[in-house]
Amino acid sequence: MLHYLLYPSLLLLLTITACGQRQTTESASQAAAETTVTNPALKPAPAQPAAPDTVDASRTHLGYHEGHDTTFYIGQQRYRLLLRAETDSTKPLVTTSEGVVGPTFAADTSAFAQDGSVQGYEGSQLITLLDPAGRQVFRRRLRKADFYNVLSRDVVMVSNPERPRFIGYHAPSQTLAFLLDVGIPYSDVWQECVIVLGLDGRVRRLAASYTSNYESPDCEPRLLPDGTVLTCQELLRLNERPVNLLKPKAQLLAAFPLSDTTLCTIYQYGEYHDRPGEALGTQMDATETAGFYAPEWVEDKARRNMPNAFISSLKGRVLKAFRYNGPEGTIGYDVPRHYIRQTHTYCLLDAERGVYLIDKHNPSSVTEVPFSQMKHFQGPQRPSEMRFQVEALMAKYVFYADTAQPTQMRYQRIARLE
Repeated sequence: MLHYLLYPSLLLLLTITACGQRQTTESASQAAAETTVTNPALKPAPAQPAAPDTVDASRTHLGYHEGHDTTFYIGQQRYRLLLRAETDSTKPLVTTSEGVVGPTFAADTSAFAQDGSVQGYEGSQLITLLDPAGRQVFRRRLRKADFYNVLSRDVVMVSNPERPRFIGYHAPSQTLAFLLDVGIPYSDVWQECVIVLGLDGRVRRLAASYTSNYESPDCEPRLLPDGTVLTCQELLRLNERPVNLLKPKAQLLAAFPLSDTTLCTIYQYGEYHDRPGEALGTQMDATETAGFYAPEWVEDKARRNMPNAFISSLKGRVLKAFRYNGPEGTIGYDVPRHYIRQTHTYCLLDAERGVYLIDKHNPSSVTEVPFSQMKHFQGPQRPSEMRFQVEALMAKYVFYADTAQPTQMRYQRIARLE
């Protein structure tokens, strides 16, 4: 039920301009025409590869990463962030399981099946900012109750507090952004939240990134250069309404930037339906920390051929829409892709069809290159060729492409060993 993803391209244009010595407007145009048509010695200049752009704005670092103390600059001054997580075992907290938290955390094991009550302990995150002289700028404590309206209350309550991760500072708005993982102990069930603080320590925003890592998109929350915060559910824009990335009767599979000003989002159309007679937490063993169930994904067949991949501005304006069926995965989704820095092109792999090439600097230009159009594997043939590979779930794909003609490609599929 869960999948993964890939990358884009660009086209090179040659402009041939010839003109004779100017005498009159009429004679000049005639000379240009004669030069273009009748002088075979005059050839267009060879195409030059685009200047390398080495920044892969799309790259995501999925999985759990613990926060740590760090530093950042405001102007020429270096500031320090101290990031802590604390638990207070003298203050028990009790709530009703929403169905995922298992009986290991039951407030009363014998009564769990009837009342579903689970118990955790008070905990908090402590964020301290120090100026270049070591003086405290602010000290902000966030308690579990601060996240009850953002994430699942029962998961927050039984979780062991984790240190938040610093993801960036935006000078014009004087805001700092952090990412917080919240999970059920001794399990691989996690949720994620974005924290935005002002330079005065006040909470500007708390927003969910995802509420189930098993269905999480190929996305990493980040603070973009213009101050927009990508949460993997929405774009939080300064002094503007958020841009919602979720769609009705659709699941977000990926959301990643292509540049400082453009975003790629990918969806599958349909919705989950509970299987008959199946409910969350049914017949859980007393040693289980988390309950699982497998609702059935029902595809919306009427939208099977509709565009499901969108390249948009950070204000939500769609620049390009196309059909892409490449996402794959096991826990969470992933889009198999590679950034070709020589041609500043993203290459998205669709293991069934081929690749999609997206020009980073002209993202409305999307070119599909089917496998049927490619030659099968051969070694490098020209000095200008570049080699790159894309890792997919079942195989590795090795590509060769000419920097002057990026759509002219050869490939080799190398199956993974079981």
